[in-house]
Amino acid sequence: MKSKGIVYKIMIKHIGMKWRLFTVCILLILSASSEVKAQKLIADTTGLTIGQQINLTLEITVEKGEKVQWPALLDTLTKSVEIVRRSAVDSMVDAASGAKTYRQKLAITSFDTGFHVVPPVAFRVLSPETSDFTTKETEPFLLSVSGVVVDMEAEIKDLKPVLEAPYTLRDFLPWTLLLLAVALLAVLGWFYYQSRKKNKPLIKLTLRQPKPAHLIALEQLELLKSEQLWQKGQIKDYYSRLTDILRSYFELRFKVSAVEMTSDEIISSMKDVLSDAQRLNDLKKILSLADMAKFAKARPLGADNELSHTLAVAIVNSTKPAPELNPENKISASESASEITKTEN
Repeated sequence: MKSKGIVYKIMIKHIGMKWRLFTVCILLILSASSEVKAQKLIADTTGLTIGQQINLTLEITVEKGEKVQWPALLDTLTKSVEIVRRSAVDSMVDAASGAKTYRQKLAITSFDTGFHVVPPVAFRVLSPETSDFTTKETEPFLLSVSGVVVDMEAEIKDLKPVLEAPYTLRDFLPWTLLLLAVALLAVLGWFYYQSRKKNKPLIKLTLRQPKPAHLIALEQLELLKSEQLWQKGQIKDYYSRLTDILRSYFELRFKVSAVEMTSDEIISSMKDVLSDAQRLNDLKKILSLADMAKFAKARPLGADNELSHTLAVAIVNSTKPAPELNPENKISASESASEITKTEN
């Protein structure tokens, strides 16, 4: 660059004053064109409509062995010129000279009308001979951004036609649910018709019979026995559980408020139920031992504790309802009785 400037000065001195200005202009043009050949910022067009996107080609060619530090471009070139997207930096090598050309595509736009100067883009080139960086810049250019011409008297129209949204599963969901409901009603109607035709209920509900009171009491007595409370010294707890089981059984079986009664009231109310005098005496013995253990802090013998449990089981078994015979059992019983009679004869 310095040698070219010296040559240009010598040439100007030897040319007459008449042609000096013209020569200077030519030399400047030649100098500018020679510099542009190395690095370029080429636009598809220098005029665009507001919001329109155009492409810029950023390019630099370096000699063999030189390295380029690519400019770090942000989201804007200027305050009014924005970079929308950029491509990767491509490279191409000239086989003859070994020169290497780097190129990148930029898409730019502007939303400000008027003239905007796109400033030079600077490259830093490292020379292998001097190990120094040289800055090379592209030529600036003027970008013209025009607004949209609007005819105020024309009819208002949409910029683009209305786009229809694609159908999704949500759009078909109400119709799908409606079809399922109709199908369900049809199936139920068919079952109802068949059941009425056969004189059967549409839905046969199987009512679960409650567990009899004597089975509940016997299960609780068996559990109490397995816990071995009196063997562990818990005499009071043992008799409290034993009498509570009998009270609950009397209440469920005979509909008496045995849970809220005293021992004497229970014995009085069970006189008519326990027709067997022995069972009534057994109940008195259990309640008496329980009152002594709970209130007098007495400690009955182990044999008495075991006997109380046995007597409680006997009371429940003696007062449980008799099993009901169905018609088939009655027939089989009569048949067996007739067979016994024939055998005896």
